[in-house]
Amino acid sequence: MTTVLLAGMAAPLAAQDLSRSTLVLDASGSMWGQVDGVAKITIAQTVIQQLLETLPATQEQGLMAYGHRRKGDCSDIEQLIAPAADTRDAIAAAVAKISPKGKTPISAAVRQAADALRHSEEKATVIPISDGEETCGLDPCAVGADLEASGVDFTLHAIGFGIADDTARAQLQCLAENTGGVYRDAADAASLSAALSQVTASPAEHEIEPAAAMVSGPATAQAGRVIDIPWQGPAEEGDWVSTMAPDAEDFASRIGIGHGNPAPMPTPSQEGSHDIVYVRYETGEVLARQPIEVTPMRASVSAPATGVTGGSVMVNWQGRGTETDFIGIAPKAEGFATTSFYFETKGPDRQALRLPSQPGDYEIVYIATTDPWEVLDRTEITLSDPDLKLKAQPTVPCEEDFAVLWTGIAPNPADYIALAKPGEPRPHVITYAHTDSQLVRLTAPAEPGQYELRYFYAEGDRIVATRSITVE
Repeated sequence: MTTVLLAGMAAPLAAQDLSRSTLVLDASGSMWGQVDGVAKITIAQTVIQQLLETLPATQEQGLMAYGHRRKGDCSDIEQLIAPAADTRDAIAAAVAKISPKGKTPISAAVRQAADALRHSEEKATVIPISDGEETCGLDPCAVGADLEASGVDFTLHAIGFGIADDTARAQLQCLAENTGGVYRDAADAASLSAALSQVTASPAEHEIEPAAAMVSGPATAQAGRVIDIPWQGPAEEGDWVSTMAPDAEDFASRIGIGHGNPAPMPTPSQEGSHDIVYVRYETGEVLARQPIEVTPMRASVSAPATGVTGGSVMVNWQGRGTETDFIGIAPKAEGFATTSFYFETKGPDRQALRLPSQPGDYEIVYIATTDPWEVLDRTEITLSDPDLKLKAQPTVPCEEDFAVLWTGIAPNPADYIALAKPGEPRPHVITYAHTDSQLVRLTAPAEPGQYELRYFYAEGDRIVATRSITVE
């Protein structure tokens, strides 16, 4: 987890009273993670440097860091510079030397910063910037509530920096809300700087006007489908519509409003009661919701009960019709199907499916590429070898071309007919030709003798038919 805590940093000076404040910098190992090819610690150092330049020399500012000395130590929290006036250069120099190593005791760091501020009895602001969850066992949400109840005169505004996990985002939102603060998302250096500018503005500027929003959609929808969701709302950059189960913290599926209105939102892969919601990116607040009942995914496949190895069968299917789902064939077995040949479920609802080269019992399966993948339907098919025959002159002259005719299966350009010496190990061949059509031509070798024509399936180089031939 990556967290930067800026305690009480305020700009411009005219916007609010000066306060005794502490900057708390997360130096946990995840700070080496990158955003747009730049390490997060580098981005944080640069943004903090820029913010320090906006602070007045008279502001009493200190520096605390954690995770910068030892790996795996939740007690690695250190005050590097005591709060005092005109410490900007010293803080900038100290921040530049920090090299991330350890864990992320964000809750303990917030608590220690608040305890230090408690002694001065001055109003202060704490601003955590985090990319993940607390890693030292405490609950940031509960810590925020405890600090608010204790009477410490400070407010916490949280910034999520490149957060992809909804649980971590909810944790930071709760921490901010429990101390009367706000939450902001930041995806890169520019948005991190903008978010810091917003939360370090005057208290009046922190007030966010209530925003009206609306979502509408069907009362029921099949799982794993894409449905159109008309919406109204602030339409701010990064806002999205989503589904979530009632009382859940995580979103089941989501789509940014930039994809259009109505928004083409995927439904969850699991059936059950959900809400369609409009979420404001700037605050993470759910502005509107509408219930939807998600029904189970449905799909079907049908095909002949028998087929020939190396051939193909026509498969009729119904399903979601997405470009990512697919229909394939796999050996009949326990567990999830491991397919060999397949086609994607787009285009006609009746398509040809290539068959494996080995005889046996198989299943044709419809696989939905949900998370996790799911087999929605299956039908059994038994494969046997075709009555494949090779025809050619029994004797051919040395170094002369000769024709080979074959029957019993439709042409497959990947298969091939080869000439080899009897008893030679597979796939030892002298010459070959691909089976683009049912008549191919080969060239006899210069050495006379007994030879063997072999029909090979491309899959596994399996020989399925042979014929003796003499070269003179």
